[in-house]
Amino acid sequence: MKKANNLYVLLFFAFMILLPTGIQFSYSQGQELSTGQVQSNSTNATNTPLISNSQTLLLEDTTLPQASYLHLYDSSPYKIMNSHIAAKIPCNDDYTTPIIFLFGPDIQVPLDGLALSPLLSQAGGLCMYKGDIIGNGTTNFTDIAIYNNSTDDIVFPPTSTINIRVNEVSPQLNNTIQ
Repeated sequence: MKKANNLYVLLFFAFMILLPTGIQFSYSQGQELSTGQVQSNSTNATNTPLISNSQTLLLEDTTLPQASYLHLYDSSPYKIMNSHIAAKIPCNDDYTTPIIFLFGPDIQVPLDGLALSPLLSQAGGLCMYKGDIIGNGTTNFTDIAIYNNSTDDIVFPPTSTINIRVNEVSPQLNNTIQ
């Protein structure tokens, strides 16, 4: 029994000595990377930066007043070129929702085309909507918001969520404050 305990202690100390060495070797580089090298590995064929930024918003007990908006995401000073939205939000008996997604700030553009996920939706309760948003290069979308297009306040029930994933951004041409 004493030999087994000594073996475990020896293995523990060997692990503690070798672990930092292994981490150091696995993360060490012979030379520093330049900015150009890093950027060349993080762009696509159109030379726009690829990012992986996901934001999940838990909306339970949040009130969205009538004819008002809730700002969700800001990518300034970069414009959004490729993103994905998944929203589990209140819906009516016909699976429609008074909540409109807006991209801005240049022009408040309503986002149409989010597809209903019927298997993840309950009419009159919460519905799941999903969609990809692809910029065309001429739009300067940096912000994502939701707008309450109804005459009543919306109070989000439990498990109401919005997930925004931005995959690709591009530098804005006019990103100065005027």
